[in-house]
Amino acid sequence: MNRFLLLLRSNWITASGAVLTTLSFMAFVTSFVYFSLHGGGHGAYVGLFAFIALPAFFVLGLVLMPLGLFVYRRQLQQRMELIRHKPFRLIRVIAVLTLVNLSVVGTAGYEALHYMDSQQFCGTLCHEVMSPTYESYLDSPHARVSCVECHIGSGASWFVKSKLSGLRQIAAVLFDTYQRPIPTPVHDLRPARDTCEQCHWPDKFAGDRLVVRQHFDEDEAVTPSTTVLVLKTGGVRPDGTATGIHWHVHPGNRVTYVATDGKRGKIPWVKFVDEKGKERIFTVEGQDPARPPEGEMRTMDCVDCHNQPSHAFQEPDLALDEAIAANKVSRRLPFIRKVGLEALKKGWTRENAKEGILKDLEAFYNANGTLAADVRALIPPAADAIAAIWLRNIHPRMGITWGTYPSFTGHTGCMRCHDGEHLDADGEAISMECSTCHATLAKKEKDPAILKQLGLKQE
Repeated sequence: MNRFLLLLRSNWITASGAVLTTLSFMAFVTSFVYFSLHGGGHGAYVGLFAFIALPAFFVLGLVLMPLGLFVYRRQLQQRMELIRHKPFRLIRVIAVLTLVNLSVVGTAGYEALHYMDSQQFCGTLCHEVMSPTYESYLDSPHARVSCVECHIGSGASWFVKSKLSGLRQIAAVLFDTYQRPIPTPVHDLRPARDTCEQCHWPDKFAGDRLVVRQHFDEDEAVTPSTTVLVLKTGGVRPDGTATGIHWHVHPGNRVTYVATDGKRGKIPWVKFVDEKGKERIFTVEGQDPARPPEGEMRTMDCVDCHNQPSHAFQEPDLALDEAIAANKVSRRLPFIRKVGLEALKKGWTRENAKEGILKDLEAFYNANGTLAADVRALIPPAADAIAAIWLRNIHPRMGITWGTYPSFTGHTGCMRCHDGEHLDADGEAISMECSTCHATLAKKEKDPAILKQLGLKQE
């Protein structure tokens, strides 16, 4: 061992590498044991230091040791003369340390990959950049699905692609060159058949779904009304035919389109090929069917309609209606929908939104008569709920405001093609028939009879 130490002390580069490797090794092992005993819980930056920075320093030290021996090889010859009579001890020490190094590097590599696949790494490390999407993800139906399952999926090739893309993103954050807001859609996202369709089976017939939505007027009584829809989700029937909204993903129906804007909102050219191979091309006026316009050509899949499946941002009126329906914002406060909606559309900052919305509501009610004490006590919780809506959806530093990320799951998405203006060679338009996708059983009715017939209690 003394002979091995003579080598390590033969020059300052090798000695520095030995010290760096030793300290990194001790810190990594200590961290690994601590996290193992405490269930692996740690902060985002602690994980970055323990599982990425420390192993990197460890490897750097390993590189510096032979580098120093090479740079100062003349001194190395003198040191080797001192140990030339018992070389096998040195070989045994080097062999044992090599095994230790391989174990450390292997463990560190495994832990680093595991950490980089965690929600913590994806959502909280670059806090300002990722905060909007991470907060919406936590409030989504996919909150228990890990980020990597959708953004990477299985297989080594996409893992490598994602990490290379991640390096570019890190550079953009470090040099503050990333776009605000982050542009969507993600054009190099893995195909939906490799991610979404691992859980959501497009061939499975989903049938129809009842949708009940509550609305509230901006009058003093905040009058409620209800819309009842039968959403024809559809899919592939047992006999192989397709129906409803998911007709678009039938294996025999191939829909290809060209989007001429980055958000896939403008679609002037659509091609449909049925299971028999018959082709129809639909275009807007002035577009040559034989020459697709310049833009992004895509074959329609899940994310062409479900464009924000885990990062959906709300519209202010719908979000406020949901809060009132859930009694987070009490209808006992007169004009609360009108006042709340006005407050949501004001230019707050994330630092003053909560306090500002409370003052806004208090100022309105102070200027418009008196409230009973029990009703006035409802102002602070209503302000908190309205502020929570604002904070969930608005991120001024990232350039995100109302409508920045529109959802294509409703009329906005459908009307990109189903607008009556996309015609084929025979002059036939893509259908605009609303009943193809849903049946309206009640539209903003005060007390819909259909709910009584279905035995659903209206709150």
